[in-house]
Amino acid sequence: MIRTPNVLVVAPVALALSACAGEVTERASAGGTTPTPAPAATEYPLLGGPRGGNVWVKFCEGRGDDAALPRDPRELLVPGVNQGRAVAFNAHWRSCDNAVPRPTTCGELRAQAALGGLVAHGNGAVGSPVSFAGGQDVPGGLPAADYNDLWRVWGLPGRPDNFDELVAQRHGSPLSRARNPYPLPGEDPNATDGGSGQLPLAYTQIRRPDGRWTGEIGTKVCVFCHNGQIDTADGRLGPLLGGAGSIGDFAVAGSDFAKANSSGGTPADATQLITISTNRGTGAIDFFQLAFVLFSGGNPQLLLNDKIVASQAIGNIKSPPWWNLAYRAQKFHGAVLPTDSSRIDLAAYYDLARSLSGDDAGALAWMDAHAGPFQTWAETLAPPPYPGPIDTQLAEAGAILFHAKDLWAPGLDNPAPRPDAGNGSCASCHGAYSPRYIHDPAFLETPELGGLAAYTVPMSVIRTDPVYAEAMQSMRNRDGSMPAATMGQNVLYCGIGRAGETENLTPILLAPPLWGIWAAAPYLHNGALPNIWGVLDPARERPKIWRRVSTPARPDQQGLVVMGYDTSFERAYDTAKLGWKYEELACGDPGTGAYTACDPMDQSRPSTAQYALGLLYENIGLLWNLPRLEGLRMNQQDIENRKVFNTYLYSQGNQGHDFTAVLTDAERRALIEYLKTL
Repeated sequence: MIRTPNVLVVAPVALALSACAGEVTERASAGGTTPTPAPAATEYPLLGGPRGGNVWVKFCEGRGDDAALPRDPRELLVPGVNQGRAVAFNAHWRSCDNAVPRPTTCGELRAQAALGGLVAHGNGAVGSPVSFAGGQDVPGGLPAADYNDLWRVWGLPGRPDNFDELVAQRHGSPLSRARNPYPLPGEDPNATDGGSGQLPLAYTQIRRPDGRWTGEIGTKVCVFCHNGQIDTADGRLGPLLGGAGSIGDFAVAGSDFAKANSSGGTPADATQLITISTNRGTGAIDFFQLAFVLFSGGNPQLLLNDKIVASQAIGNIKSPPWWNLAYRAQKFHGAVLPTDSSRIDLAAYYDLARSLSGDDAGALAWMDAHAGPFQTWAETLAPPPYPGPIDTQLAEAGAILFHAKDLWAPGLDNPAPRPDAGNGSCASCHGAYSPRYIHDPAFLETPELGGLAAYTVPMSVIRTDPVYAEAMQSMRNRDGSMPAATMGQNVLYCGIGRAGETENLTPILLAPPLWGIWAAAPYLHNGALPNIWGVLDPARERPKIWRRVSTPARPDQQGLVVMGYDTSFERAYDTAKLGWKYEELACGDPGTGAYTACDPMDQSRPSTAQYALGLLYENIGLLWNLPRLEGLRMNQQDIENRKVFNTYLYSQGNQGHDFTAVLTDAERRALIEYLKTL
């Protein structure tokens, strides 16, 4: 819903117009300079645009299966594209030789998206994969009887009547809106069509190829990273598979499953062997140093690169939303792989047991049959529309500022170095979204490039926490080349992205597309900032230690159960700052790690112990990934502590993106209002 306020917001609009050299130009004449309106660009509106989603989906609306698909706009992202214009692109498209080629007709698009959706959702359907087992057709999950007894692991006196909801809250994965069954105590799943229970998005009951239910609960680890939830009073929104909600906690889920399993071992135990996540919602998700070994039958040569053995671990990141995949030329925060390199998308379903036993071809067969369709499905996703009111005039002012305000203009004294290309605006790195600027040849050489973001920024400019970007460079040899063993492994069949091409091993980050950015809190690549205002205001809205608000427990269960993050838009979302509400904590509060992470005597700095740990993590490969005490113990207080984001910890810094310091509060409000429209 977009509303126009009764009171005109004149000041921000005038402010934005004065900052926009593309809106009004001056031409010299014999009598001096005369203001001249900019040509034709003003015929297009400031607000609107495709709002994400695959251009092929829009094309196929109302067309038959035999309709040939148009060109993918990302194919235009080649060296030299848009050179000298306001929007910069340097992360280029590469077509890959996937086992299932990209669709060429509307029918192929629909068929691939349907298969990819099955892989993503599961919901107990035949053929739904489970973590690190691919499409195996034998039981391999947690027996339903043990799943039903999770309340014993939690220390409750009996099975609560809201058991399914409590699993979803504790593990951070919303209950699926579609039927996703498991058998309740005493139920035969094959006599009850799977059972009467309802599983969260991250789980699926495993079925035989003939349709028989196994009563085994399988985990879909990738969903823990990519599921989100935004609840509105009118029910328009809800679970968001493919989003960037950062609500999941697969470490807690893995611990619960391991403790509940009466047979002594489940696939979930693997999450306890290494530290992938120290916080709820974020973690070492792009853990390529180890992953590239696992995806090659355990080839030890991949660990002989001295920069991996003696380098920092991957550290903490948050997952980018799948709904922006169709607007990216390269994947991951660091432009690590081409977007068309689809095999990596199903890394969490790689059949490790089969691969390590010598049948690597068999392990890859299922991935190759499903990876392309899964990517096609992910590229059809569109972000959710902002559910609150939008001030149209303020948003229009924000659109002008976003696309045309030069943050390095004379007199602003920007503290950060200027990027090498673009006009110095937000759009120069993140892409053009407003129809007015999409159709302005000073911004894009063709409107087809609208909404695409494909620009990498060196860490010397972005200046955010460097651990992740530097870890991406640890995969390269010291001369900048990639180790032969690495390039020959299974996931890099289409080569590496711009992260492997920078001069002098320069660490970089990829500026993401911003469709649906309002729904993607927290922010920065590591999730260190709770809201967009903090991204735009580096001096005042960057808490050192903070905790997002939790869902209120039922009165009779307060203090007895672990609740997840509050996902109510009306109750827990900050519409002015664009992000989830949070509580700022002081060093010494529960979960903050006084003296091990922060110094209670000087709360402006990490503790001496944290400095020392940082040096160890940075110089001894994989040390950061050794199990932590709380990862093995995982009591209720440990789980609550995982909701605390402590920026003093290694790889969790909230610095950088400080070129926005030159904005005024009026400009920040206008930009935030505009971002609600994307």
